Amino acid sequence: MNGRIASFFSFDKKLLLAMLALLALGIFVIYSGSNFHASELGRPSYFYALNQLKMIALGFVLLLVTSSIDHKIYYRFGHFLFLVCLALLVAVIVCGVATKGASRWFSFGGVSLQPSELLKVAMFAYMARRLSELGDEIRDFKRGFFQPLVTLGIVIVLLLLQPNFSMALMIGITTYLLFITAGVRVKYLSISMILLAILALLVGIGAPYRLRRLDAWLHPEEHLNDSGYQLYQALVSLGHGGLTGTGVGQGTQKLGFLPESYKDLAFSLLGEELGLLGTSIVLILFGIIVYRGLVIARNAKTRFSKYFAVGITSALALNAILHMFVCTGLMPTTGQPLPFISYGGTNLVVSMASVGILLNISKPNSGRDIVEQRSHVQDVEIV
Repeated sequence: MNGRIASFFSFDKKLLLAMLALLALGIFVIYSGSNFHASELGRPSYFYALNQLKMIALGFVLLLVTSSIDHKIYYRFGHFLFLVCLALLVAVIVCGVATKGASRWFSFGGVSLQPSELLKVAMFAYMARRLSELGDEIRDFKRGFFQPLVTLGIVIVLLLLQPNFSMALMIGITTYLLFITAGVRVKYLSISMILLAILALLVGIGAPYRLRRLDAWLHPEEHLNDSGYQLYQALVSLGHGGLTGTGVGQGTQKLGFLPESYKDLAFSLLGEELGLLGTSIVLILFGIIVYRGLVIARNAKTRFSKYFAVGITSALALNAILHMFVCTGLMPTTGQPLPFISYGGTNLVVSMASVGILLNISKPNSGRDIVEQRSHVQDVEIV
């Protein structure tokens, strides 16, 4: 009995503590950033913070489930889950709820579901198994690179049809990191990245409205009445915070100036009220999550476990990086939330469930039933 209890609690506790700290910061950001907006709508000042607490409770239920169930289940059913998520991705394009020109959500009685968030986990489970089963064939152009690349291409096209450019970018980069981890030849990756960069450039300059958005990103002060407004206010918010911030609840940009300050620009609001010190704490906490995720991947008992952990960790890291890049003007506005901090449902719950999967992979007895053929190229140390 004592052995079972010890096994249950033998997970990476530093990873869990870093996530808990980010969740606590998130409640502060959401309450501070949303109370003015809630009052305008005639709702209690704590309305959005309370909703977030409800989603966190659901997230903890899923985290407990995913951390308790042996991750071999994703090895066995990853293909099926991936196909289901692909079907949902097609369905949301056809009959999803359109918001700001994008069809990314299903709505059920006031509850929204974003299939692309579910797709992340399912795709990385599927791709991790596919790459792990290739063994020495990972060096082959057709099986080790081209065929997985076609799968990635299908997903990217479906995401661009929504359109969801930030998710497409994040999944694309993460998949390439999986290719590198699995041992795909560098020359295949290099050539394809150059071709994709040229294609992206052609797409970017192929329509006048995209050029206008690019100009608004580079010169937001010249487009304050349209697409440059959000970025300009985000930069003002960060600049206003200085070193130590204006103080908890004392920010002024949230008073109708910073759009959705508790969602897409949560990092800017946090920077205004907690300053450089507060944003540095956030960076450190995400750094801990990424570091512990990579340690879990390094110590994984199978190739599948290793690749799956790399995929999940990379997705969490890139999600945070894209959000921070938008808030600091390093890339155009994308609408990507900040994991564990921004107000939202599907992203928060999936992120917490993903941490649960990492916690399960970190357990010494998890995933031992996964059987893989030996490979000179891909083998990880079996402890």
